[in-house]
Amino acid sequence: MKKAYAVLVLFFAIATSGAQPQQPPKSTRTGSPVSIVRSDASSPVTIEYRANNQWQQLRLEPGKDANVAGDRIRVATTREDKAIVTVDLPVEAGKKYRLLWNTQTGIWDFSLTN
Repeated sequence: MKKAYAVLVLFFAIATSGAQPQQPPKSTRTGSPVSIVRSDASSPVTIEYRANNQWQQLRLEPGKDANVAGDRIRVATTREDKAIVTVDLPVEAGKKYRLLWNTQTGIWDFSLTN
């Protein structure tokens, strides 16, 4: 019994030691690049992504991920002085980005996550 238990423990140790976290897909079935955007906002936020040289709107729900097929993402913030500030970021296929409120600058911003 002890030998079978030791073999079972060894099997699980080997099986889990090489496990890699699941990676996002790098492209759609048609070959368009795909990245993931996660919203860290407390309410829905609308961003835009550029696919085939056209900007498309996407509503991100709080705490949710969305697949983005394109090469750029952007989000606009209207400041208290009514100026509109847009953060525009090139995105890389297979990467995950996070949308967050930047308290230092007072605008929406993106950051690359692991």
